[in-house]
Amino acid sequence: MASKWLGAGLLLALVSLILGWIFGMPKIASMENDIREALNNKGYQNIQVDMSGNVATLSGEAISDAARADAINVAENTECSACKNKRRWHSVKDKMSAQSLPVESPYTFKAVKDVNGNVTVSGYVPSETAKADILLAANRIFNTKVIDRQIKIAAGAPDAEFLNVTESYMNQLALLDRGSFTQEDYNGLLKGTTGDAGVRDAINAAGQGFAGKYGSEFRANISVPKVAPVITDVSECQVLFEEVKGNNRILFETNAANIKGAESFDLLNKIASAANRCASFNITIGGHTDSMGDDAYNQRLSEARAATVKNYLSEQQVDADRMTATGFGETSPVATNATAEGRAQNRRITFTVTQGQ
Repeated sequence: MASKWLGAGLLLALVSLILGWIFGMPKIASMENDIREALNNKGYQNIQVDMSGNVATLSGEAISDAARADAINVAENTECSACKNKRRWHSVKDKMSAQSLPVESPYTFKAVKDVNGNVTVSGYVPSETAKADILLAANRIFNTKVIDRQIKIAAGAPDAEFLNVTESYMNQLALLDRGSFTQEDYNGLLKGTTGDAGVRDAINAAGQGFAGKYGSEFRANISVPKVAPVITDVSECQVLFEEVKGNNRILFETNAANIKGAESFDLLNKIASAANRCASFNITIGGHTDSMGDDAYNQRLSEARAATVKNYLSEQQVDADRMTATGFGETSPVATNATAEGRAQNRRITFTVTQGQ
């Protein structure tokens, strides 16, 4: 009789074990998915989860010891969505490794967008995978016009949201005509220009909605410049060019056609704005040299410098079909070539406005 009861007890225990295993499987699968989703939401996509019974084993490479500890904390505090009252009934086993990386403080990331939509990025990311991901996102957002200027791998990000916020900054920068953003830990500054005040207001609202401290530390300096009226008189356009240029000179490297100095680029930017106000007229860009050196060499140099100016103005959205680059060499001096001061005046770029065809 005792053996009969013993056999029945063993059978009942076995059935209970099987039923527990069958009905417990959904909870185990749910718990694994819940932990994986919680880790992904915190930016730990490189951490894997394997649920066995009530033990969740974490593996993979954490970006730092702090990230490793945070991932464990996230896993331990994840609730079971398939469990009654969403209770926590699991334990966490750590099989992660932590990268040994230099630590950067402050942790920074920067991006600059020019008027042609080209974007230069630089700064720090926590891994090669993160670098690939951020460049992929940048090329998607800016239509593959991204230049990587030394994105470096380093630890020290304030938290796992840093790169998610970086992508958010890029989305807002894409709305500007030109501009830049700089992240420094939780602090961020987005600045630039747009022709639409609504875009400016939308960017400000989006930045303030960034996750956690990133939103409260978001700053923006976005200008909405007034559009200057179009000029329809050719003589007024010529006067405008002369007023903008004044006595300022566009400088070049010695014996070369490379534009030199921030003042030269600032002047050309102003000339580009003047050219776009005179959109119905043609512009002849004249290159001039002093008389030092060979006549033929001076002619080639003047042509090259005029062409460089035309190319730069074209990059600033001046229609290239309206511009003609012409070199005059040393043939049209405005001062004596006997003195250094006179020769400096003769080395110049001129702008002549004519009626369009």
